[in-house]
Amino acid sequence: MIGATARLLAWDGCINVRDLGGLPLADGRETNFGVAVRADSIRRLTDAGWRSLVDYGVRLAVDFRGDDELANDPPAEPPVEIVRFAMPGREVPVVWEWPTMHDAYVGLLGRFQPELTSAVTTVARAEAPVVIHCHGGRDRTGLACALMLRLAGVPLEAIAADHALSDESWAPYNEEWWAEAPDEWERERRRRVTTRAGTTMADVLGDLDVVAYLRRGGAPSQDLDTLVLRLAG
Repeated sequence: MIGATARLLAWDGCINVRDLGGLPLADGRETNFGVAVRADSIRRLTDAGWRSLVDYGVRLAVDFRGDDELANDPPAEPPVEIVRFAMPGREVPVVWEWPTMHDAYVGLLGRFQPELTSAVTTVARAEAPVVIHCHGGRDRTGLACALMLRLAGVPLEAIAADHALSDESWAPYNEEWWAEAPDEWERERRRRVTTRAGTTMADVLGDLDVVAYLRRGGAPSQDLDTLVLRLAG
């Protein structure tokens, strides 16, 4: 298996970017590089960061952010096509209140099945690397990437380990985020949100038939087969 550091991408302005390549498959091979990249919000990229993204071959980005999250985006037009499948977590009580990561993820899967499925089919149909992002690149992005990796045959423990890397990326910034909370309720919510993932993603996926979930979400079988070939072929 390729080390995690080999998968990390340095795009100036983002802090949580990595290729989905280099992850183990059940037959001993690894997922292919250059299919999908997961990231925190690419709208924070500097000019140098955008050049790195384009030089990597990215021509299309999937954005899961809700309308309220776009309010602080800079006015400049990004140099790649962006498709949005909005997943505004504030609209789902269990997601916004975040009693546990497991509960919130089940809530996201239940409420945003069409959006997650659309992201998967978008990657399947692309001919160049697709970057998938939300705000922090851990939760909504993490679920979409986990669905694709599981579809390709990546073991649950490897998916969970990849997911947990986002905690390492964000750890230096957590205390500042807690301190900025307007009241104690929000501060405690933020602490729950930033609890380390551990095996949560594996636990969530372990209870899910990924193919059936994506088919119910509207994914054609041909797209699912194509994505498996792109990631694991």
